[in-house]
Amino acid sequence: MRVFPKGSGLSVALFAVFIAAWLAPALGLKGGPLFPERLSSVAVFVIFLVQGWKLNSGRLKEAFADLRTLFFLHSFIFLVPGIMAWGICELELVDPVWRPGLFFLAILPTTISSCVVYTRLAGGDADAALGHATLSNLLGMLWVPLVVFFCAFQVFGSREAEDDLLVSLGLLPDFLLMVFLPVFIGWWGKNKLSWDFLPEDASWVDKIPVGCILLLAYFSFCSLFAEFGNELFGRSSGILAAVVLVLLLVVTVSVWALGRFVCGSRAARITFLFCGGQKSLALGLPLAQMLFVSEETSVGLLVLPLAIFHFGQLLLGAFFVGPLNRWTKLR
Repeated sequence: MRVFPKGSGLSVALFAVFIAAWLAPALGLKGGPLFPERLSSVAVFVIFLVQGWKLNSGRLKEAFADLRTLFFLHSFIFLVPGIMAWGICELELVDPVWRPGLFFLAILPTTISSCVVYTRLAGGDADAALGHATLSNLLGMLWVPLVVFFCAFQVFGSREAEDDLLVSLGLLPDFLLMVFLPVFIGWWGKNKLSWDFLPEDASWVDKIPVGCILLLAYFSFCSLFAEFGNELFGRSSGILAAVVLVLLLVVTVSVWALGRFVCGSRAARITFLFCGGQKSLALGLPLAQMLFVSEETSVGLLVLPLAIFHFGQLLLGAFFVGPLNRWTKLR
């Protein structure tokens, strides 16, 4: 379990950032001393630059080794949680103000770090998990903005769909500049130009995007507390937390049940579980910053459901690692 503290450490840091935003929200607001408008753009660019640098196209071969699993897994990741979130919104189980964040959470790809770590510790196929997670994040960079731009106006907006479409399309150049350009620069520089300014085996390289993620989270939470104050600790957010955790459990149970019919081995089923049951905070935060920077509502409304889900998936994954590892060794 020596790799697990990386995940739990991020959760502790994320909670500390939440408290810091509660105590001093003015520091992270527009016009404040930290210049969040500029630093947010820099953080987003750096996150995707490092992701491109660490991208290994060879990993994708593992995902394509089993096309049947590939199809069902990624269909589940990108479609099923979104259908569940739509049902939650239709049943009015959460306050309308949280519905955009809930839906945004549901359409995100799987995480790369924790799903691979948990798969390895539980006796699953970690190489296949890495391939699926890498492919999921690449697809997510296209899928999430497409859903936001063209399919989710009734969920997200109080404005007319036509106005939302024009505003969203206006963000496309910035989105391409801040997401795909740094990914391409990072990948091209390392693989084609043989740059070596970021050593692949250095632990501090992984800390660069983590620091940027925490910075974006702080700015998001500051705007959230500036808008809601201590009301954020009220009944509405408590119901949200309960609904998000129930959603996590339902997604986990569903992907485990589906894996029984799709996967041919216990190791493959564990891979299917952890890849299909988690959502990426590392990709969700910068995408939220890019896609909703012009929205009237706070970006923090999108970040809070994702942060709750992140806490839950780390705890749930750690709980399942031991029993699953013993299960894989049974004949």
